Amino acid sequence: MNVDLAAQRAMDHLAKVGFDHLSESERILAAVWQFAAGVSNNGFAGYYTSRWADLAFYVPAALQQIGAAGLAEIDRQANALFGPDGPSPECKVRASQLQQLGGAVQRKLAALDDRYFDIKEDVDELLGTWFRRLSAAGSR
Repeated sequence: MNVDLAAQRAMDHLAKVGFDHLSESERILAAVWQFAAGVSNNGFAGYYTSRWADLAFYVPAALQQIGAAGLAEIDRQANALFGPDGPSPECKVRASQLQQLGGAVQRKLAALDDRYFDIKEDVDELLGTWFRRLSAAGSR
C-alpha cells in the first residue's frame, strides 16, 4: 500500500471512530496529511479555519515522528498563538478564536507561512520514508 492510500484510509477511519480510537500510525498519517494539505493550499489562517486543522493539537508530535523537526517547530509556534490551550479541535470554535485574536496574529501567521514555504524539509518525502520504514517493519 502506498502512503497516499494509507493516509486516506486513516482519515476515513478517523471519521468513523474518532481520534482516540486510531492506531499511532493512523494518527500520524491523518494529522500530517491534513496539515500539509491545509497549509500548502491555504496558509495557516486558511488551515485553521477549515476542518483540516481539527488535529492541529497533534500535528507537532506527528511531524516530529516523521523527522520533520523544523516543520514541527513552525507548527508549535502557530498553535501557540491561540494561547496555552492551543487551537480548539472544533472548526467553528477555532475560526472564532482566530477572528478574536485579530490582525497582529494574522500577520504572525503570514510570517509562519513564509517560513513553512521556505523550509527545506519535504513533508511528503519524509512521510513516505517514515511509512516505508513502518511497512518494512510490518507495523501499520
